[in-house]
Amino acid sequence: MKNEEPEDRIDNLARLLYWTAGGRTDWDAATLGPEVGAEPVQVEQAVARLADLGLLTPTPTVPSGYTCTRPEEALTRLLASEEQILAEGRRRLASTRDRVRTLMRSFPMEGQLAGGAHIELLPSGAEVNAFIQERVGGIQQRQLVMHPGGAPPQELIDEMIMRDIEVISRGVQIKALYPRHIASIGYVRDYLAEATHQGADVRLASYLPIRMILLDENLAVLPIAPEDTSKGAFAIRSAEVVRSLEAIFDFHWHGASMADEVLHEAEHAGLLSLTAQELAIVRMLAMGAKDDAIARQLSVSPRTLSRAIATLQNRLGVQSRFQAAVHLTRAGLLDDPAGPPLSPVLSAEAGRTAPYRRAAGAG
Repeated sequence: MKNEEPEDRIDNLARLLYWTAGGRTDWDAATLGPEVGAEPVQVEQAVARLADLGLLTPTPTVPSGYTCTRPEEALTRLLASEEQILAEGRRRLASTRDRVRTLMRSFPMEGQLAGGAHIELLPSGAEVNAFIQERVGGIQQRQLVMHPGGAPPQELIDEMIMRDIEVISRGVQIKALYPRHIASIGYVRDYLAEATHQGADVRLASYLPIRMILLDENLAVLPIAPEDTSKGAFAIRSAEVVRSLEAIFDFHWHGASMADEVLHEAEHAGLLSLTAQELAIVRMLAMGAKDDAIARQLSVSPRTLSRAIATLQNRLGVQSRFQAAVHLTRAGLLDDPAGPPLSPVLSAEAGRTAPYRRAAGAG
């Protein structure tokens, strides 16, 4: 118990309090503390955790002050609440789409419209990209991006990060929303991490309704067909439309997770899914062992080992064996004392290469 992380300690204490809640008549922290071997402040945090999860409901008419709720009931309420939030988001999105359709149906596609709005048709993906590239150079305040669906093509990643860096260098704020699932893709994960490092504010959400780009206060780019962005987009110059779309963006922004948190979870989940053989391979590579020595240690052929290393690099989303070792070192998995032991021969061979490893690591 002494080695527990603070969060784990509170969770364990919350579980203990919940499973013994049936017979409680007093939830006073000072009273409960000595009983469960915890400080009063920890008891208060545990009770607050149970209340936040919906497992305890403040009830002034009950002697103990709380009513216990079964986990399945709390889960049902939580899901119902989330469904209401999503329904409200969809309603607002439908309202905005109706306004956009009214603009398209009632007014010409190009030219100055009543109220100062202007709509330009961009009938292909290439024209959309060219339009955005040109307009991004003139942004003065902010760029809001919502990107649902699949990952951007890998060949565009370098262009995207260079454009982001240039925009941020001019003092422009970038806020970007991406779906959580693309964090499992190695090259996208690297892009999101680098964009965050450069100063972009990136978050990831479980659900995003539509692709949109909002530039400054009066320019929005929306797909003509949300289900097929290759059909082009509308560029809408209208402060009113942008404000409505910004409300949708903000709704999903506040419910999304910080990119750093999701990227760490995705990377850690990928590392934890490695097999014992894969961990052994990277541990031995990190110690400087040669391929033939590793193959002998694992009783596999050199060809089988090469395939295993290639598969491992693929799963980690890295391009080299060194990068694979760095990923696992950061996760602390190369220091795992429960990892497979090295044979005396392999340990000796690793020792002969140690100076080279230290030199490489210092760079």
